[in-house]
Amino acid sequence: MDTVASGELQCRVGDEVLDTGEHKIGKVVAFDTRVLTVEHGLLRKDDYYIPVSAVNACNDGKVYLNVAKEDIEAQGWDAPPIVPTEADGSPLLS
Repeated sequence: MDTVASGELQCRVGDEVLDTGEHKIGKVVAFDTRVLTVEHGLLRKDDYYIPVSAVNACNDGKVYLNVAKEDIEAQGWDAPPIVPTEADGSPLLS
């Protein structure tokens, strides 16, 4: 089973993502150790790129955020994160 572990978080692809008021944001479709990619929208599917630091908990197939739904786009999380690269375009390894 694919999970992202950050501290004690155990989030999985397919988990439902909820804001602070438990309003549905979307579903986790991908992740890495820094960002959850969350698909949202009914007819037109788009992605949010939510930093793991915005996650309060992951349990029972749900991801609970520490931000309200209306604040997500204001945070700029509707744009993919910038990945630092080397001069040749390869990812910068830290």
